[in-house]
Amino acid sequence: MKFLIKFVILVFFIGLILTVVAFASGVDLTNINDYFIDDEAYGDQIEYVTTTSIDALNIDVETRNIYIVSSTNDSIVVTYYAHEKDTWNVEEVNGTLNVVQSSEPIIFSWFNFKRASNEVLTVYIAIPDDLILDYSMGTATGEVIFSQGPDLLLDLSIDANIGDVIIENKTMESLRIRMNTGDISLNGLVVSGILDAKTDIGDLDISESSSDQFILESSTGDVAMNNLDGNLVDVSSDTGDIHISDANILGVIELSTSTGNVTVTDAIGTGYDISSSTGNVSFTSTTSMDIRYNLETSIGTVRVNGDNQGTKHTTTTGAITLKVDVSTGNITVNVQD
Repeated sequence: MKFLIKFVILVFFIGLILTVVAFASGVDLTNINDYFIDDEAYGDQIEYVTTTSIDALNIDVETRNIYIVSSTNDSIVVTYYAHEKDTWNVEEVNGTLNVVQSSEPIIFSWFNFKRASNEVLTVYIAIPDDLILDYSMGTATGEVIFSQGPDLLLDLSIDANIGDVIIENKTMESLRIRMNTGDISLNGLVVSGILDAKTDIGDLDISESSSDQFILESSTGDVAMNNLDGNLVDVSSDTGDIHISDANILGVIELSTSTGNVTVTDAIGTGYDISSSTGNVSFTSTTSMDIRYNLETSIGTVRVNGDNQGTKHTTTTGAITLKVDVSTGNITVNVQD
């Protein structure tokens, strides 16, 4: 055992000395980083330019990021890199542009630490800004970024297994997102219909957006909403916090988490249905509200405008119902008189 410890210490110091000598000799870290990049296995960039009228986009890739960008010409341009183990099918069928990629498993080696760069692992879809399309996008491993390109869409549907989704400054009829593992970030959206987003493991962040209905769900992760306009909000999280602030909702705000805190700050609605099995609930309004209270916690304390109400507080008058049900946790309400 002592020999093993001495051997490990010796190897450590030899490595440290070699590192110092390498830096003193002017080693270029860029070359070291380049060693771990495996872009040469993907060949030259491939470009596909549409030749027919397109009204729908269907993307289904296994090992690629999806970036939507603006096109400088009148056609849609698809650019990507292909590995020898990839199979690509890019074609136009009855007004739909299909971009499909599948990949054979690459045999793992303990002695091969190389990996392709993000640029090579991204398929770029360049779309004219005035082209209005239906979008269906899916990736097994990769992120979906839609912050450039056309601002006006029809319907947008995204399915992602592992990776983040970012959508910014778009107007559309409906939005559907299904994520297995990854974060969802939505900003500056106008959705005339339903905005329906779900991630199994990851955070969900939406801001500066409007929709008829916000239906948001995270099995494990936080849900944060800021500056929303709509008719209904329905949010659920099995394990994670829920935050909503500066919202103007013409209907009921429903917030539910099994394990996590719920925070409501200046979110106007016609009613509130809030629940947490294990966690605290905080409700704050800096404007006067005519509230009918139905607050109860099994283990914890209910406080309304600083006053301790025990474990339960109910009133019989008020135009807006605030219903909060907590099993283990405190309920704190502060409303402007």
